[in-house]
Amino acid sequence: MDRSRAKARETRQRSRSARLLRRLDNWRAGLTTEVGSLGVLVLVAAFCLLLGTHFPISDRAPVGLGRVFTPIGFALAATLLVGGTRLPRWTLHASVAFVYVVACGLISQSATNGGIMMTSWSLAWMSVYVGIFFDRRAIVLHVSAMTVLLAVAVVIASVPGTLVELVMMTVTMWAAAIALGALSERLRSQADADHLTRLLNRHGFAKAAPRELALADRTGYPVTLALIDLDGFKEVNDEHGHAAGDRLLRELARAWEAVLRPGDLLARYGGDEFVVLFPVTREEDARVALERLREAHEARWSAGLAQWRPGESLETCMARADRHLYAVKDARGTRRGAVPSTAA
Repeated sequence: MDRSRAKARETRQRSRSARLLRRLDNWRAGLTTEVGSLGVLVLVAAFCLLLGTHFPISDRAPVGLGRVFTPIGFALAATLLVGGTRLPRWTLHASVAFVYVVACGLISQSATNGGIMMTSWSLAWMSVYVGIFFDRRAIVLHVSAMTVLLAVAVVIASVPGTLVELVMMTVTMWAAAIALGALSERLRSQADADHLTRLLNRHGFAKAAPRELALADRTGYPVTLALIDLDGFKEVNDEHGHAAGDRLLRELARAWEAVLRPGDLLARYGGDEFVVLFPVTREEDARVALERLREAHEARWSAGLAQWRPGESLETCMARADRHLYAVKDARGTRRGAVPSTAA
């Protein structure tokens, strides 16, 4: 009995430890998201503002203004860190704008070059953030707003010798935002593309497909999804080597891209599996499109179709297409290339 109790107690302790570790992992992961990263930046800015109100660099520093915005900054940081990905995306843009508007307000009331430069660095960090997490259009809009507000704030402050600081900070903001924006865009593109075929990968398809479904939900246009699985691909690798298998996948990708419409989403979903999303397409029209794919290359494959139902998730639609695919494979001996109806 004592041994059983000890074992149960040990099991409970392990379970609590596992839950704690999962929570810590989730918390650390949350800090690396765009919302969590912004929350940390706002928290640091609020802490620096708190220090500035308690240890001003001059007796003419805008301490009163700092005391007003310090608690607001801490509250905003807490909202971002707790809210996480549940917050709508506009809150990110509003929070970034809040930080640089407050910073420029403090700069306009600064009485020394040191105060202006110290506060201006918050604009540089906001430029780094928007360069990493925002698209090109948002980068230009935010950094342009920072540049204008900074120039206005420096003019209002009327501190002698600030022209050099203004030019340096402006160049720093634009250089950081443009360079990091270009790097971030390149990394996002690589993360969404399959390295072998240059098609969308699973991650890229999971990002692009919901946008098409949302558009279809608003317009009422039909959307059909096809899952494609190559027949005998393992034998190709076993008999001719993986280089031949890779070459076949590249050839298929190029051949299929050539006959699909520009708006169709073709992705390599993994291994020898592909997925195609046909916007503004009913199931019967998608069958015709699949026949074009079959004529584009001699490789043998099976396909499962599912027409998206309004309000249905992408995962549910793909599950229906996957069930149809297995039904096709089971009935493969009936007719080469046949695609049975999914009406049932």
